[in-house]
Amino acid sequence: MRKDKKNLEVRCPCCDAILTVDTSSGEIMFTEKPRKKGLSFEDAISGLQREKETADDRFRDAFEKESTRLKSIEGKFQEALKRKDELDDAVNPLDFD
Repeated sequence: MRKDKKNLEVRCPCCDAILTVDTSSGEIMFTEKPRKKGLSFEDAISGLQREKETADDRFRDAFEKESTRLKSIEGKFQEALKRKDELDDAVNPLDFD
């Protein structure tokens, strides 16, 4: 850490970023994020493969959810069509004249 009267450098315990704080106002002036460690090519490929699989799973789940929702809506619509004769005819407000 640099000892400067105007700025104070603090390391974040969560993300290891270095925050430059103005001592007079207490505002964060600059944030320096830590550099990521280099991954091997195989690690990067396997990470991408895992992300692809989870994305496929999420898409499949969303598709199934949407399909069941559409079936539910269709069932409600068919039920409403069966009951349309049970409803009273709408009253035309112009008939009261």
